[in-house]
Amino acid sequence: MTAPPERPRRALVTGVSRGIGRGIAARLLGDGWEVLGTYRAGADAAREFAAAEPRLTVHQVDLADDGSVGELIEAAGAAPLDGLVNNAGMIHFEAAGELELEPWRRTLAVNLTAPVRLARALGGQMAAGGAIVNVASVDGTVGSYNSMAYAASKAALLNATKGLANLLGERGVRVNVVTPGWIDTEMANEEELAISLTPLARLGRPAEVADAVAWLLGPQSSFVSGASIVIDGGLSNVDPVLKREWEAG
Repeated sequence: MTAPPERPRRALVTGVSRGIGRGIAARLLGDGWEVLGTYRAGADAAREFAAAEPRLTVHQVDLADDGSVGELIEAAGAAPLDGLVNNAGMIHFEAAGELELEPWRRTLAVNLTAPVRLARALGGQMAAGGAIVNVASVDGTVGSYNSMAYAASKAALLNATKGLANLLGERGVRVNVVTPGWIDTEMANEEELAISLTPLARLGRPAEVADAVAWLLGPQSSFVSGASIVIDGGLSNVDPVLKREWEAG
C-alpha cells in the first residue's frame, strides 16, 4: 500500500499586503508552505498577491477588533496549523502634550494583545514541532519620543514572547521573536539618518527578515525558543555621540 503524501506545512501570517509581511509570506510560499494571510488595508495588493499564488488565501481582519480576531482564530484553526507569524503592526505618531488614549489602546491591541491572543489560541492547537514567530522592533529596546505606544507595545511583545515560550513549550511548540531595525519598507521615513547610523551603511531588506523567520519556523532551529534575533545591520551597537566623536577624530 502506498503511503499518503505528506500535507504541505500551513502557516498564518498577519499583514501580508506589503513590507515585511509580504516578504515573509513570499518566502514561505517559495519553501512550499500553504499560507493564510491577513490584511486590514491594501485590499487590492493583498488580493493581487493571492491571485498570483494558489497556495495563499487572504482574509481582511482588524486586529484591534475582538470579534474580527475571533473570526480569524476560527478560520485559521479549521485545519492543522504548523506556524504562526505575528507580523502585522501599527504606529501612531503622538502629538506633544496630553496622551491620546484611543490611538494608545489601538496600538497595544494590534501590536501586543492580538499576537498574544493568536498565539495562545492557535499555539494551543498546534502539534509538537509547531512554531510561532513574533515581529518586534529595535524601538522596543530604547525609549521613544513621539511613538511611545509603538515602542512600549514592541517592548511588551519581546517579554510576552518569553512567557509564551514557557507556556507552549510543554506542547513542543516553540515561540521566538525577530527584532528588525530600519528595513526598506513604507515605514522607513528617515532613510538617510538610519543609514548613517547603521554600521552596514544600508537599510535591511524584507527578504532578510523573512530568512530569519523561515529559519525559526523550520527544523534547523528545533532547540531555539524564547529567543530574539536582532536584524538591524548593527544599529543597536551604536551610540550616536560616540560615533560622532570617532568621526571627528
